[in-house]
Amino acid sequence: MLRFQTVSSPPRMDFLLPLFSFLLPLVALGVVGWLGFRLVRAVERLAETKERPAIEPPGPTDTRETSVAALRLQACERFTLMTERISVPNLLFRHAPAALGAKEYTATLLLSIREEFEYNVTQQIYVSDSLWNVLLQARDNVSQLIVRAAEDAGSAAQVASRLRLMGANQPQDPIALAQAAIRREAVQLVSGQ
Repeated sequence: MLRFQTVSSPPRMDFLLPLFSFLLPLVALGVVGWLGFRLVRAVERLAETKERPAIEPPGPTDTRETSVAALRLQACERFTLMTERISVPNLLFRHAPAALGAKEYTATLLLSIREEFEYNVTQQIYVSDSLWNVLLQARDNVSQLIVRAAEDAGSAAQVASRLRLMGANQPQDPIALAQAAIRREAVQLVSGQ
């Protein structure tokens, strides 16, 4: 049997030369255009920075003083929230008298005040000693009011009722006095005194 072997001819490359001669200038034009665009943008940015007036960054003491003032103001905000939370009406709202005995209910109210103070105790380093003393006095006055309301009380409802009555009959509300002191200190901070 006779077999004929065909010899394959190499692929024709005639079409590649015109293709490259057409694509090469297009690619070169794209690269040059892109580089030109980048150069124009860089020159525009440089011109903008030269036209802008130089702003000097604040000195190190300015930044530190500003951040300390912000921390002190934040401490005043937190103490305002704390005094609101330990006021008698808000304590009674958050801890309604349930089926607890008078002693358990009293302990719950006093524990709530203690937790509020423990949560915010670190903020005392940002406020004046006089404000911190006013806050301690307010805490102690509210705690004493709770203890007096619980004396000889038979139920949690009786403690709550007495507490509402005693709180309303106080000549000076310790929470209102503390909040006024916080506002005075915050005004001093904001006004820069």
